[in-house]
Amino acid sequence: MISNKFFGVLSGLSFALLFALLLLVSNANAATESGRINRYVVAVSANNGGAGRPVLRYAESDARSFAKVLKEMGGVLPQNVILVKEPSVVALQKEFANLDAKILQDKSSSGRDEVLVYYSGHADEKGLRLGEETYAWKDLRGRIDALSADVKIAVIDACGSGAITRVKGGKAVPAFMVDQSSDMKGYAFITSSTQDESSQESDKLKGSFFTHSLVSGLRGAGDLSSDGKVTLSEAYQFAFNETLQKTETTLGGAQHPSRDMNLAGTGDVVMTDLRATSAGLDLDENVSGRLYIRDENDELVAELNKKLGRAMSLGLPAGNYTVKLQQKADYMGVSVALKNGKREKISIVDFKSVAAEQTVSRGDVGRNRNCSSGDSIACSLDSLDHNGKFRTTFNFVDVENNPRKGLQIGFFVARTEDYMLGSQVSLIANVAKKEMHGLQATTIANVVRDHFEGAQLSSVVNYAGSLDGAQLSTALNVTKDKSSGAQIGIVNVAVDTLDGVQVSTGVNYAKYTDFQITAGVNAAVSSSVQVVAGINYATNSDVQVAAGINAAHENDHVQVGVINYATTEKGRQWGIINICGECEMSPVGIINIVGNGVWNVTPYINEMGALGGSVHLGTAYFYTNLEWAAFFKKGYVFKDFEKFYEHGIGIGTQFGKYGSHWELEYTFFNVYNKFGTDKDDWKSGYHHRGRVGYTYQVLPGFGLSVGGSLNLTSVGYLNKLLLKPLGDYHDDFCSKKHRSRWWPGFYAGLTIGRF
Repeated sequence: MISNKFFGVLSGLSFALLFALLLLVSNANAATESGRINRYVVAVSANNGGAGRPVLRYAESDARSFAKVLKEMGGVLPQNVILVKEPSVVALQKEFANLDAKILQDKSSSGRDEVLVYYSGHADEKGLRLGEETYAWKDLRGRIDALSADVKIAVIDACGSGAITRVKGGKAVPAFMVDQSSDMKGYAFITSSTQDESSQESDKLKGSFFTHSLVSGLRGAGDLSSDGKVTLSEAYQFAFNETLQKTETTLGGAQHPSRDMNLAGTGDVVMTDLRATSAGLDLDENVSGRLYIRDENDELVAELNKKLGRAMSLGLPAGNYTVKLQQKADYMGVSVALKNGKREKISIVDFKSVAAEQTVSRGDVGRNRNCSSGDSIACSLDSLDHNGKFRTTFNFVDVENNPRKGLQIGFFVARTEDYMLGSQVSLIANVAKKEMHGLQATTIANVVRDHFEGAQLSSVVNYAGSLDGAQLSTALNVTKDKSSGAQIGIVNVAVDTLDGVQVSTGVNYAKYTDFQITAGVNAAVSSSVQVVAGINYATNSDVQVAAGINAAHENDHVQVGVINYATTEKGRQWGIINICGECEMSPVGIINIVGNGVWNVTPYINEMGALGGSVHLGTAYFYTNLEWAAFFKKGYVFKDFEKFYEHGIGIGTQFGKYGSHWELEYTFFNVYNKFGTDKDDWKSGYHHRGRVGYTYQVLPGFGLSVGGSLNLTSVGYLNKLLLKPLGDYHDDFCSKKHRSRWWPGFYAGLTIGRF
């Protein structure tokens, strides 16, 4: 009996436990579904901040880097990543509107929608500087607040970006990121600097100090709790400390990121999860010091301070990496290969001593500053300008292997292997291997392999990897990468963009440029203004002016030349011969050939007994008329002709209608005696004709044309031939010098072509 009761109780408990377990699993599944996160990223870059502001070099790469880490580790689907480059205010507002529509389309009854907006570019106290436009902080913040998402996070990396955190007077609150089980709603704004500070970018980092630090934190360096997840609070704190440390001694001054949060709910929102990456790097507890991690392209992908006694994990894509460790004045390194599905662990015993990168020589930079690999401050041009001492040297071949500030004179050649601030002067050649600011002057060749700011003067060749300044040569100027300034020479070549002007007596070529002036040939993939005495060619252009030929695949504003050609013409063509495949405005010239316009021929007879033919070329709004006619002898229609003929040119309009239409036209003719050989037998005259006609479209490309005309002919001392109609209904009037005749007329003919 006891045994049966015992087993009965046991069976009941087992059933209850099983039921509870099933209920727990069901609730967990429901909680997971209800906590599903739909995350969207809008990464905006704007290198161009308008006139008077330097063109940034890394805004676009910063935006891609931010979007990449969230796609790899932040659970953002590829289709939810939106990259926006160099937008106008209207274009950016349109992107936000499209995002709203996408969120509403994807929205489900469960889960939470999050939007992360990132901006890298120029800004001031008024707002984002998008080219010559300003997107006011108040309007931007209001638009982000209005996005159809539960959580809105904005990261603004720009000068004075802290102004956006003051628009609404938000109050900072802790723990504003949430996990999948939370009900968090609200906004968070993070900026790279305060309202009155500059945000800076670095050539060593190839990006901004703030974004580089933020991305390093998101990859795991900011995981202060060591739970394998990085919240925005952790990422912000890491970026704040790193940015401040990197910028304390730069010429731009210390940079203090700021934040404004107003989020309500429970839990913590996670920005990145280190377990989401296909590969990873684990740093042992015994590793301590400053770490620089570079990929196989020698790009610095992460930089951080590692404390002793605390393990750390970083999420990185599969690939080969070099990890360098700085401990005071000692430097160590290790190479590691990361593979998909596997995490590599490195300990202090894996590092081997390496030689430190050579510091700036001769005490040019403060003695307490190192120039280690990854230290973008000590070797930067800002530091060289701020701390370097001006030096002048002279040699037959003057070679400098260290960063240099001053004047370098080489009787034959001046060459520098490192950064240069100042001037190089030589007889044959000046060469700078790294970035240089200043002046190069020589008789043969100036070469800067990296970026150059200043002026290059030579008799033969100037070359710069990229340029902010001017190249003046009597022969050839070349830039390889995106540049701004002026090129003046016989041949100017900008392989990439040149924001500026090219002036030559021979050839100008640029992939993208603002202004080209030459006596020979201008060629560009895209150009704003081209002025030439010979030939202009551009795939895309705004304005082309030539004493010869203009040619463009697409022209937006105007072409002025003897011959103008465009596949698509959005503006107007002015010339003797104008040709366009598709015109939005009527060209003005003698011969206008328009693919989507008017091109037809009309053979006709008229009241003078003339057999003529007219050719209409242009558009329905404005066309030119080229005409020729011979006159039948009275009584010999279609059998014999008079000794005289006429040809002329005119203008007309079809009242803006294609197909069956009315037309109004004026034509001026010269009349000649075609058989006159003796001087006294030569006769000529003038014929002015205005007419109104109607063309009826019988079939596409074929019509019947009729109309009336008003005719005036005249002769003078040199003109002795007066036309008249076949009938006697004309009127003559004379003066001392001229004799004229007028009469009404008619015509009828066939029109063939496009009308």
